[in-house]
Amino acid sequence: MEIGVTFNDSAQSPNIFDSYDTTAASAERLPHTIYLLLGRYASFHLRPSTHGTARQNERTSKMNKYIFVVFFAVQIIAAQSYKILGVFPSLDRNNYVTYRGLFRELANRNHDVTLISHFQLPDAPATYRDILLSDKQVYKGLSFESVIVNEVSRVPFETLVYTKAGNDDCKTLMNNNQVLHMIRTRPRFDVIIVESYNSDCGLALAANLSVPYIAFNPQPLHPWHYNRLGINFNSAYVQQSLLPYGKKPWFFDRVKSFVLYHITNWVYYIGSQVTDHVYLYKYLGDNVPTLESIASNASLVFVNTHKSVFGGLVRPDNVVDIGGIHIRPPKVIPTEIERFINEAEHGVIYVNLGSSVKDSTLPMEKLNELVSTFRKLPLRVLFKWDGANLENLPRNVMTMRWFPQYDILKHENVKAFISHAGILSTIEALDAGVPVIAIPLFGDQFGNAATLVDAGVATIVNYENLRKDLLLDAINDVLDPRWQQRAKLVSRMWHDRPMTPLESAIYWIEYVARYNGTPNLVAASADVPWYQQLQLDVLAFVGLVIYILLYVVYKIISSCCCCCCPSEPSVETMPPGERRTKRVKFE
Repeated sequence: MEIGVTFNDSAQSPNIFDSYDTTAASAERLPHTIYLLLGRYASFHLRPSTHGTARQNERTSKMNKYIFVVFFAVQIIAAQSYKILGVFPSLDRNNYVTYRGLFRELANRNHDVTLISHFQLPDAPATYRDILLSDKQVYKGLSFESVIVNEVSRVPFETLVYTKAGNDDCKTLMNNNQVLHMIRTRPRFDVIIVESYNSDCGLALAANLSVPYIAFNPQPLHPWHYNRLGINFNSAYVQQSLLPYGKKPWFFDRVKSFVLYHITNWVYYIGSQVTDHVYLYKYLGDNVPTLESIASNASLVFVNTHKSVFGGLVRPDNVVDIGGIHIRPPKVIPTEIERFINEAEHGVIYVNLGSSVKDSTLPMEKLNELVSTFRKLPLRVLFKWDGANLENLPRNVMTMRWFPQYDILKHENVKAFISHAGILSTIEALDAGVPVIAIPLFGDQFGNAATLVDAGVATIVNYENLRKDLLLDAINDVLDPRWQQRAKLVSRMWHDRPMTPLESAIYWIEYVARYNGTPNLVAASADVPWYQQLQLDVLAFVGLVIYILLYVVYKIISSCCCCCCPSEPSVETMPPGERRTKRVKFE
């Protein structure tokens, strides 16, 4: 842990990085300084006196023990405290919900934490500092009218939208005065944690500071992450987060997955990496490496999934699952909502189609199908609705603009969850053991829904087929006792880990800080060219050798056949014309 003091005589407000000593000397001086202070105090005040009483000598001996214990504890704290920087430029509040608890806990553990984001952490610990990229957050919600049914056109378009948001985040990050000051002064950190799912701009900033960095992905792995991690894509068994095909796609699904994988990577390369790279020249100089190489050199990659449900993919050792890191113990449900749930004789269905999309944009025909479905149910329904008051609602339906979702899902009387299958909703449903009726709309929701179906805890109703009969069939399916038991079993599997997601993330962050990176965990295949990954050069060489051997064998056999089977002498024949004119002489 470093301590440094800088006096600023100018009238300008001090930058928080001015208080950082940019050398490592202060970290080495802290335990030594404490040692000197305690040693001097003990030598002058706590030495046993030869002229004192036995009681005074005993008291002095006890004080020496206390001083030793305090000194030992301070040594441990000072040795295990690290300077940690977080770079999270996205405006998506769901991402903030994912990582905020991690940085709070790091600060609570006496690490010196600085977080660059759009959100200010309330009641922050003393060792935590914020660098705000904006004073107020303006996040434009999506509309149901933006839902694209055909994945062949949806996936490239949504990838382009992702990259455009990443470009904006990159510009906001690099135009911040305190970030620019950091680039100039280059303060020392032990590890940097960088948001990385739609842009690699933050990773370039971390690499510029010459500090080990961890890529933090608040979603599942996307197609453009595979190559940098050395994951060989195969459409037969490698699932894509943006597609609804699951782990066992049929032939034409594999064809579309193969084509869309390469299109998506091309769109991300042009729309994100090339665009951001050109922009970064202005701030980081002309020698900035390619963003793909920077991303492949990350010490670790945190992914918001867990192999108990999202498994089946061969991944390198530096990919760490932290799915469920945002989960906290459930709180008391508000009285009105709790009474509504407790009085439900047949149980409750919770309905939430996401916070990123505005409920008020739901087409009237789709809304009528939902309400008609609720009217047919004996169960009660909690429906998250942020639009105008709905008329003629059935008596078994309660609507609010916001519900404490996780607390509700943990209630034993909640039987099913109608969801858009966003990653946080997916994780909370798995954690609570509640089966899901998934209505995916955008992005990774399709892959999450397919993963839940593969796990046997969800059924999918496509948005374009949102009708009362299909919804009722899906609800009847998940209310079956076998589905309920399966959801509880998968939930137990989800919880069965050697340590919590938060403890796991903190352990690996401290691991990277202790050893200055994890080159031993990075996949060797990440730096291997594609033709070597497919072993095309080896296959070509083996094919050439086989061809030469076959040719040599053919020549040998041909020679042996010629030697063993000599041909008969040929009889000369003459043309018919010459035969007639030839004369024989007799003597």
